[in-house]
Amino acid sequence: MSAILNDEQYLTALTRCSPNIQEFLRALNEKDSRIKWARLERDGCMQKDGSFFRVVSSVRTAKEQINEYKKGRKGVESQTECLLRANKYCSAVPAWKYTLTNKGVIDNKAKISTNVWAGGSYHNWGLAVDLVLRKFGTASIIKVSDGAISLANYYSLIGLTKLAEDCGLEWGGLWGDFPDLAHFQDENYTIPSIEYHYDKNMTFEFLQRLNSGLSVGSSESSGGVLSGAKKVVKMGAFGVVAYLIASFMGNKRGRR
Repeated sequence: MSAILNDEQYLTALTRCSPNIQEFLRALNEKDSRIKWARLERDGCMQKDGSFFRVVSSVRTAKEQINEYKKGRKGVESQTECLLRANKYCSAVPAWKYTLTNKGVIDNKAKISTNVWAGGSYHNWGLAVDLVLRKFGTASIIKVSDGAISLANYYSLIGLTKLAEDCGLEWGGLWGDFPDLAHFQDENYTIPSIEYHYDKNMTFEFLQRLNSGLSVGSSESSGGVLSGAKKVVKMGAFGVVAYLIASFMGNKRGRR
């Protein structure tokens, strides 16, 4: 029996995510010996179909990422508005600290699941999956056979975080400013710059070509998106400021 629920998200991850992500999921699904399966069974984590885990999010389209970003925020309708509030360049500063405009204000911090706009998430490029134990979901504190424990400690206890590390993945549960217990990502690739945000080729294969230094044709790189000076003109005065800040803080990439 499979240890991961065999649904669309899982199958998408196996066909469209990076090799490291696929290795992690296959090892988990095939009940790799590094995971303490007996402990999971004792804690009642095995479901009726025999699975334990579920991939709740894998590859996201630009539209899906924008919708995810809007959760918990109101008035956020463009990438320009996002640039000064927690896009991939500014995510090191918590989103709710930005007060430069009355647009895009935080409506409900509890609902915020991402600080990055379309193209800035590792999910957009097949470099991340969100994985949960079906029994516990995203609960921060769980009750198991020998008492209460934090989900973060439990993941370490059963060997899940070590398996991810062995497969070359970073676990979002270690992020002190914005921990994400379900998030596992492959940081062995560089996400491209802003002009690729809405590229129709926003795929892992396209990312591989960019990272390997292979040439990318103008028709592939544009994808109907403005770049360089044209983009700045399109943004207007507010966009110029945002674009300059984005360029200055280009190394502060968002994660999820």
